[in-house]
Amino acid sequence: MTTPTPQGFAVAIDGPVGVGKSTTAKEVASRLGMTYIDTGAMYRAIALYNLRLGNDRNNEQVIKATLPHINITQNRQQILLNGEDITQSIRTQEISEYTSVIASYGTVRDKLLAIQQELGAKGEVVMDGRDIASRILPWAQVKIYLDADAKERARRRANDLAAKGQPADIEQIYQETRIRDHRDITRAHSPLTKTHDAILIDTTNLTMEETIQKIITHVQQARR
Repeated sequence: MTTPTPQGFAVAIDGPVGVGKSTTAKEVASRLGMTYIDTGAMYRAIALYNLRLGNDRNNEQVIKATLPHINITQNRQQILLNGEDITQSIRTQEISEYTSVIASYGTVRDKLLAIQQELGAKGEVVMDGRDIASRILPWAQVKIYLDADAKERARRRANDLAAKGQPADIEQIYQETRIRDHRDITRAHSPLTKTHDAILIDTTNLTMEETIQKIITHVQQARR
């Protein structure tokens, strides 16, 4: 596989589950007039496809067999799965848990790698995920690592789910967050890690607006 030649300006945002990467990245991109690429939604799309088929998320070979039948594209702020807009239907706790497992599979990550690198090499983009700075866009001009206390991340996730009218047990979400953190950090393929040149922003005691402003400041400095 040939890595695309970078032709623009990229902001890579990594961090653990529930830290607010997607919301933050989307707003940063909007304010700076850049394109937001939601890599997490792409993994969720694969999860949704397999969940609809009733496939066992713990069977990598079964998941692998479905990959040739899955086409994922991003149209502005919409995620399309084989032409269907699934932007809203992938934001459930069930999809989150399914995604956490299949995202550790090398076959799944390799399928999305080429798509994500191709998107990231063009124009001005903000991309968030677990391995953006370390694997997808190692050449990104700005690398941000967002972090926050696990209990705070669980609280935020519970609030998000409650706002959507979905079940939100904070203690259960907290335990699931810890499990997902361990899985993301220890997985064999592209584990979650902070690269040596990434800027750490601990958002535990920051508002979303404060986090956004910090990132925008770093981007503006890098562009000078």
